[in-house]
Amino acid sequence: MEKKYFYFQPQYVNKFKCDGSKCDAHCCGGWKIFIDKETYNQYPQDITAHMKFHSDRGEYLIVLEGKKHCPFLNENKLCSIQLKYGEKFLSKTCATYPRITNHFDYFFERSLIPSCPVAAELILFEREPMQFEFVEVPEETHSLDGKFLFQLTKSTDELKAHLIEIQIAMISILQERTLLIDQRLIVLGFFVDKLGEIFSDFDEDALKKLIAAYESKKFLAEQVPLMLRSVSFDRKKFDELMTELLEKMFDDNSSPQDKKFSTAVNDALQHSADEKDFRAEYSTFFENYLVNELFMNIFPWKLEGNVTQIFAVFVAEYKLFERITFSIYLKGWGDKKNLIELASWLTTRFNHSDEYKQKILDHFKDADEPFSIMESLLEGGD
Repeated sequence: MEKKYFYFQPQYVNKFKCDGSKCDAHCCGGWKIFIDKETYNQYPQDITAHMKFHSDRGEYLIVLEGKKHCPFLNENKLCSIQLKYGEKFLSKTCATYPRITNHFDYFFERSLIPSCPVAAELILFEREPMQFEFVEVPEETHSLDGKFLFQLTKSTDELKAHLIEIQIAMISILQERTLLIDQRLIVLGFFVDKLGEIFSDFDEDALKKLIAAYESKKFLAEQVPLMLRSVSFDRKKFDELMTELLEKMFDDNSSPQDKKFSTAVNDALQHSADEKDFRAEYSTFFENYLVNELFMNIFPWKLEGNVTQIFAVFVAEYKLFERITFSIYLKGWGDKKNLIELASWLTTRFNHSDEYKQKILDHFKDADEPFSIMESLLEGGD
């Protein structure tokens, strides 16, 4: 009997189909494409001639033509290696992208990374709340998708046993549409802070009570307003923080997208437009972005640091995304094409490398008070 694996995933995953003609093959342009040794050893010399050894990774790196695109793309923007030799000749990176698979002992979670424009469209523009499902994955599919796994190294038996119910609770907070996005993040901040206390000296009963409380309509009506009133947003501190973090993002302006979006941000600084209508118009877009980021990055367990610092990174990344989206909106670039380009570019910055996440984490390295983080980043009022 064929072995099967259990995956927890957003429903959009099974809708994905790679199409280079639609996405302009961004995944093969301007990025570092690593080839594992096992795959490299399969290739004839005419293929390996386009690769060089990367000593830090112990793998091989495809040399991009003119630093722009993969030399194995044909005129139809399809992979010539796959066309000639089949899927089994693809590297781990090429075979799985944009799928991200996380491994927790006996089960797996799978999502898509929105640096792929086709994936970004599936993830960000659905009007209904993102839905999740358990699926049985056959050995053949798992052997492909399972090539590129992230093992949650900080996992404990307690976390493995309760991870999905915690994720569902956090996703439910982010999808609570009676609240504004910033308000949902404030509620999430209180939840994560309490979660950190529970896991510092694990208390299963306290965890069950926490999740039950946040799922209660009574809690939403009585406790959430108190949470929101306890946060006093500091606009000056927020603007200073955004300016500093944006400078870190645009410190080299090395790509056309860097220049495009930095120009939009600089132009937006000259405006004093009210963001309230903009946030309302794009609320489902931002909700989907946040839910996918939380699930894909196994928030708050993937980064090293205390939960307050990790929460700060999560929120700061989102506020940067929101700020740049507002900037291109003011430029008249708020259409789907530009939003997909922005999501692809920003996700590449934050999720293809730890460099920018680390810069934000370094900024909050001494933070241990969730209230100060929320007051610097989030507005609790109407």
